[in-house]
Amino acid sequence: MALQNGQRIAAQLRRYRMLSMKIAGASERQIAEQEGISHGLVNRDIKKILEDLARDNTGNADKIRVLQMERYNALLLRMWESAMAANEGAVDRVIKIMDRINAINGVIPDKPLINMAIEQTSIQMNQAPFTFRIEHAGDNPDQDISETESLPETGGGNILKG
Repeated sequence: MALQNGQRIAAQLRRYRMLSMKIAGASERQIAEQEGISHGLVNRDIKKILEDLARDNTGNADKIRVLQMERYNALLLRMWESAMAANEGAVDRVIKIMDRINAINGVIPDKPLINMAIEQTSIQMNQAPFTFRIEHAGDNPDQDISETESLPETGGGNILKG
């Protein structure tokens, strides 16, 4: 039992040494040479120590978020009445506080949810059915969208006039 604990402690100390080297900019190959172990073990150990640290610190982020929310709510409460009385400076502060609250809670994403541009062109149709084909979505032309069946009730006419 004591031998296993000693090996476990030695492995954990090695992982922290490797993490320190990785943070300092060393490559996994350099770390493997320094520690005298395989490149694969370095990769697994660094992955394990990062997973352990992430798991151990997950609750800390939630605690900090709660503390920040309480601070922002106190500021918002203090500025609210003045903002409702149309004080421009207070309105600006309230909006900034609300933006921060939204950011903390993930209400406003850091990237747009959809990146879509629609171009309107004139379409002349006869009575023959037709199908629109969207070749790709977003910025990735390799991401094909599967075709759908054409609708038999689609007819000709001016789509702008109804």
